[in-house]
Amino acid sequence: MTLARSNMLLLLTALIWGSSFIFQKQAMDIMGPFIYNALRFFIAGLCLIPVHYARRGHISIMDSSDKKNMLRNSFLAGSALFIASAFQQIGILNTSVSNTGFITGLYIVFVPIIGIFMGQRYPNKVWLAILIASSGLYLLSGMDGIYMKKGDFFILISAFFWAGHLIIIDLVSKKHHPIAFAIRQFFVCGVLSFMAAILLGENILIKNGFAWFYILFSGIFSIGLGYTLQIIGQKVTPPSQAALIFSTEAVFAAVAAYLFLNEILGSKALIGCALMLGGSLMAQFFPPLNHKIHDPKSLP
Repeated sequence: MTLARSNMLLLLTALIWGSSFIFQKQAMDIMGPFIYNALRFFIAGLCLIPVHYARRGHISIMDSSDKKNMLRNSFLAGSALFIASAFQQIGILNTSVSNTGFITGLYIVFVPIIGIFMGQRYPNKVWLAILIASSGLYLLSGMDGIYMKKGDFFILISAFFWAGHLIIIDLVSKKHHPIAFAIRQFFVCGVLSFMAAILLGENILIKNGFAWFYILFSGIFSIGLGYTLQIIGQKVTPPSQAALIFSTEAVFAAVAAYLFLNEILGSKALIGCALMLGGSLMAQFFPPLNHKIHDPKSLP
């Protein structure tokens, strides 16, 4: 595969992820956040099984030289995925699709912050990137003093856990087959989300046709297809270039929100978006000094 074709696949992935935010928001009008996450991650896992079979020649997703580590790592990654997606779905109830897209993109900035507490050393310039992105967040969310709107705050928490999930994947990805591991973590996230839906009394019987459309679109395209295209594309595209392409996810989210939900960003918010996008991209140019660069294995 050529670099140009690989980049187009990653751009298509960013388009799918960005546009899916409008369906995630609309889904919250007719169902609970946890049952929505449960069903879409179950469907995503089921969709990847044929992909795994096509690549490996069998459908077993439990084969591993160290099943104990495989199960432990799958549960760890799936739990982080559960927390991140839960806060994102709860937050999107009380904020715009545009805000959701740009604030979620801050996971790139959170990675070095978490890495510092894990013993990694970063160039001092990374703090400039974090400051720029934080300034953008302040403008975009319309904060009054130090107070942030509840929806934006929940999305910010989800971005932190998306970063944690990325770090987990970075640490364990070389130990397991990527698609088989993705299936496991999706099922773990689905089970935890389903348990939360039952405990919180959400309606688990989905009869609305629009609800199933939102679930299927997110499960099949956003998670299942998006993650598969990312795996294929990042085999050719360099990490820094992939991060630049994935950053357009927030832009696609804002465009989709404008076209389908009539969301319009004011001049102050637009400046905030530009600062957040710029700060996130700057962070990619300052990898840890004591750790080799890995591909950013983000998820929607």
